[in-house]
Amino acid sequence: MRSDATDATPDPTLELTVDELARQVGLPVRTIREYQTVALLPPPRRQGRVGIYGASHLLRLRLIARLQERGYSLAGIRDLLSAWRDGAELGEVLGLGPDQLVHIDEPGVPATTGQLARLLPDLVPDRIDDMLATGVIEACGPDRYCVPSPSLLQLTTDALASGYGPDRILDLLSVISRAADAIADAASAAIADRPAGVDTTGLVAFATRGRGLLAHGTGRLTIYRLGRRLGITDEATAPERLRQVLEDEES
Repeated sequence: MRSDATDATPDPTLELTVDELARQVGLPVRTIREYQTVALLPPPRRQGRVGIYGASHLLRLRLIARLQERGYSLAGIRDLLSAWRDGAELGEVLGLGPDQLVHIDEPGVPATTGQLARLLPDLVPDRIDDMLATGVIEACGPDRYCVPSPSLLQLTTDALASGYGPDRILDLLSVISRAADAIADAASAAIADRPAGVDTTGLVAFATRGRGLLAHGTGRLTIYRLGRRLGITDEATAPERLRQVLEDEES
C-alpha cells in the first residue's frame, strides 16, 4: 500500500466498489480479496451482485498499512485486530505508552441530506431534526451536516439494520448526548480552574493530552460498566453471554 495515502477522516457515507477502493489505497484488487479471505478486512455490504465498501474499510486498510510499516506480518496484524475486536485498547495491544494513546475522533467530511438519507433512511429526512437534537449530526452549512463522532453514526446505522426502532435509537443517542455534555462541562470547568503557580506550558500539554485520554477513558469505562450490567465477566465469552441475555428476554 502507498505510504503517502491521505490520513484525512473519510466521509462516513462513502460508498466504493472494490476497484474504487483499490485505487484509493493504491493496492491491487487481489490483495484486498486476500485480506478478506484471511479475515483482516470485513466483507462488503452487498447491493445486488456488487460489493459496496465504506469508510470503515478504508480506515482498516490504512491501519494495516501503518502496521506493516512497523514490521508486522499479516498473521501478526490479524492477531492484533482480533485482540482489539475482543475489547482491548489498540494501544494496549501494540504495547504503546500513555503518551502515544492520544486520539480524538475528529469530525468527518460534511454529508448532504441525500447521503444521510441513503445511510439512515428510517431517520432522514423525516426525523433529521431529532437527529440534530441528539448531536450525532450538526448543521454546518446549506444542506451540509458534520459528524462529530463517525462511530456513533455507525452505531445508529447498525442498530437500525439489526431491527431496533428509530424511537429506541434516538432515546439512546439522547442519553449519550446528555452524558457527553455533562463530561464536557465538568472537564472544561476543571481546565479553566487553573492551579496557582503552575507553568502555562505544562498545563497546555496536560490539557492537550488529557482530551485524548478522556475520550479513551470514558469509552472504556462505559464498556466496563455495560459489561457488568449484562453479566459479562470475560470478553472471550461475551457473545455467549449476550445470546443468553437476548434469549432470556425473548422467553
